Parts: sequence; structure tokens; C-alpha cells
Amino acid sequence: MALIIVAGESGQHAAVVYEAAVLSGMSVLGFATVRNTEPPSMFDCPWLGNIGDVATSQIAKGNEFIVACGSNKQRRQQSATLSSLGATLRSIYHPAAIVSPSAQIGAGSAILAGAIVGPRTIVGVSTIINHAASIDHDCKIGDFTNISPGARFAGCVQAGVGVFVGLNASILQGIKLGENSVVGAGAVVIRDVLSGKTVVGVPARPLR
Repeated sequence: MALIIVAGESGQHAAVVYEAAVLSGMSVLGFATVRNTEPPSMFDCPWLGNIGDVATSQIAKGNEFIVACGSNKQRRQQSATLSSLGATLRSIYHPAAIVSPSAQIGAGSAILAGAIVGPRTIVGVSTIINHAASIDHDCKIGDFTNISPGARFAGCVQAGVGVFVGLNASILQGIKLGENSVVGAGAVVIRDVLSGKTVVGVPARPLR
């Protein structure tokens, strides 16, 4: 069984996921793309074609997929497409990541180098826990969420579906981040964030 990586338009996040997969000992069959165009160079890994053609071809049989698009919306769309076609999503843990044995990681998620996922934390489907992000105990991270490098979650934080947390942001204990909310880079979140809202600053306030 091998892995097929679905790359977004730039292919940048897919290159990161590819390297994590290889370092964790996985066999990568190649890349598929959301469009009919070959992405920028992906090390020595071949381009297989667009995702629609690849997922319905003989290539897909017996293999697994991960959607490696930085955009939450695009990752959600392509994961839904693959699921509707009966494809299996695979999660990846970089060998330099630390994931508690009691944590639960959803299918198709990527836990990247230096990231920490604490005890009893639940990470949803097709979610990115990026380089050196720290997720403490008993957190709940929704599907299709992107936690940027260096972001820090204290214990018992809840992030809804489609949340984006910027570089080096800090979320205090017990905070709730509503569905599709955005936390700006370097923000310190001390109050709950409503769904669809963007907060920035220290302490974080809604963006006007």
C-alpha cells in the first residue's frame, strides 16, 4: 500500500507533507493535483494527473490519499470528493512530532515536525498541526482546521470546523474558537471567538 498526495495550486504544503511521509517510512506513489496542471518540482516524486482522474483509475486501488492543500476550504472540498469516490484518507506524523498515545487523530491529518499533541486531545479530519505547534491536553480541534507554525494551545481549548490559527498565536486554557474563525499571527486569545470572526492583537480583539 502506498500514499498518493493531493497537491494544491502552489504545491508548497504538499512538498512539506511529502517529506514528512518519506521520513516516517511511508512509500509515496506520487502527486495528484486539483487541476490539470503539473505542480512545481516535488523532489523526485512523479505527477500522476488531476485528482478526479487519479481517484477513479487503477492507480487508486489499494492505495491511500492525503489532501495536502494549505487552504481549509480546498482541503475540505477535495477530501469530500475522495470520500465520495470511496478513497481512504491517511494521516501522517513527522518522526520529529510528539503525539500522545491517548490522543485521537482524524483521517487525512498531518502532524508536522516539532509539533506536540497532548494527552486526550482530539484532532479532526484533514487538519494540519504545523511545525512546532503545541496542543496541550484535552483539546478538541475540528475538521479541516489549520494550526500554523509555533501556535500554542493551552489545555481544554476547543476549535471548531475550518478554524485558522496564525503563526505564533497563543490560545488560553478553555477558550472556544467558533467554526471558520481566524486568529491572527501573534495574537493572544483570552476570550471565546465567535464563528466566522477574525481576531488580532494582544489581547486579541475582533478585526473591524
